[in-house]
Amino acid sequence: MSNNSFKQVGVWIDHSKAQLIGYNNGNVEIIETIDSPYESIKRIEGEVNDMTRFSPNPEHASNNEHKKNNITQNELNEYFKLMEGKLHRFEDILLFGPGTAKEQLRNRLRENKSYNGKWFSIQSSDKLTDNQLLAFVRDFYKNALP
Repeated sequence: MSNNSFKQVGVWIDHSKAQLIGYNNGNVEIIETIDSPYESIKRIEGEVNDMTRFSPNPEHASNNEHKKNNITQNELNEYFKLMEGKLHRFEDILLFGPGTAKEQLRNRLRENKSYNGKWFSIQSSDKLTDNQLLAFVRDFYKNALP
């Protein structure tokens, strides 16, 4: 089946990657996996103490902390922008996965005028194998669509 024939999509998403699963009439197929740009910037464990080396002033520490969070926010925006482009051709969008990425993405898509009239659903889910992903999306749409 060509990818363009899918009107329904399931998106398993967390902050490190997203998997798009197309659904049509009981057929499901993994369309693509998208790696988050955020992944590549993840803080290296025990990187450095945030205190600026020569300064006892704790102001610097919070400043550094703030910069890091900003990078993360920018990365997240990049990621969601990428997702916006990918999901545009679908009518029905199921967002599922652990954590907050699914809600964040939905909120962002809802603010995008070109997503008006599209249908969103949010479901919680842990990490799943490919087969479980396919089954999750198939079962969901079988029950959700008239």
